[in-house]
Amino acid sequence: MYRKIFLSAVAVAAFALPGMAQDSKLNGQWTLNLSKSNFGQLPPPASENDTITVKGNSFRQEYVTVTSRGTQNVLRSCTVDGKEVENPDSSQVNLGGAIKLAKMQCSWDGKAVVFLETVNMQGGVLTDKITFIPSDDGSTITIAGHIESPVPAINGDRKYVFDKSDGSAGAAAAAAASSMAPTPGAAAMIHTGGGDPPSLSGTWKLNVAKSNYGQIPPPASQVDTIDDSEPTIKITVDQKGGMMGDSVTTSTLDTSGKETKNGGNGMDVLSTAHWQGAALVVDSKASMQGTDMKIKETYTVSGDGKTLTDVLHIESGMGNFDLTSVYDKQ
Repeated sequence: MYRKIFLSAVAVAAFALPGMAQDSKLNGQWTLNLSKSNFGQLPPPASENDTITVKGNSFRQEYVTVTSRGTQNVLRSCTVDGKEVENPDSSQVNLGGAIKLAKMQCSWDGKAVVFLETVNMQGGVLTDKITFIPSDDGSTITIAGHIESPVPAINGDRKYVFDKSDGSAGAAAAAAASSMAPTPGAAAMIHTGGGDPPSLSGTWKLNVAKSNYGQIPPPASQVDTIDDSEPTIKITVDQKGGMMGDSVTTSTLDTSGKETKNGGNGMDVLSTAHWQGAALVVDSKASMQGTDMKIKETYTVSGDGKTLTDVLHIESGMGNFDLTSVYDKQ
């Protein structure tokens, strides 16, 4: 755990460029302007309120939309690096209901962000190219979508135009989201006490091909050994190659909510861990070169117990960074 946080912090400092630090005009809370929008073949929503956060190459869209089918809470997030991500999990993209992305890809087009989604459905492949375009004065954004699918036959465009909100609409949307029933994807992440969380214990080997390290060169190999003896979880990482060379590090977490301290190389990481449904969520804070960092790490185990996924998100004044590590059980 600590090793990945330190590695990502070094990468943020090393790869942060002046262009990455700019304040994107996509940032803010936005209210859909129905009269200026064109929904093409799709039925228009009754209302929609979006919150978009762009920091460096980290992009996040959260919105609440009200349609004839009810209220939906939707999330899209990605690292804008042009790299294709297969089978993104619900902490990255949650489109509501049973919709599950097979692939996603995010890239810059000038000041616009292009989000390409691929969904396998009814024996065919549906692609949706969504472009987030800010106006020059920052008062509006346009979300332009082009969707294609041979089965069912779809080929159309749509355009959502949003006005900058003062925040009241966003607050109302958040209230609506908190009162609505969770989607199936969200419900799976909520721990209701109806069973024990999965054990993370075991020897896990990094699958470099399925992982996404963004701008960081991945290690040549990595093996994590986890001893999950609730509430204490001990993680030993044996890494070969990569930016920082060979190393063996050990971190300790406490799922009762007790703060733990792990560190080295001049950086201490203070962490609190808790189970959120079947996911272990670790919230940490650290400081490097005088810059404070906020870190969220989420561990999930596949239903068959053979795959461990670790999603790491760092926010700092130097920029944001996302790293996804996928492990196979040995």
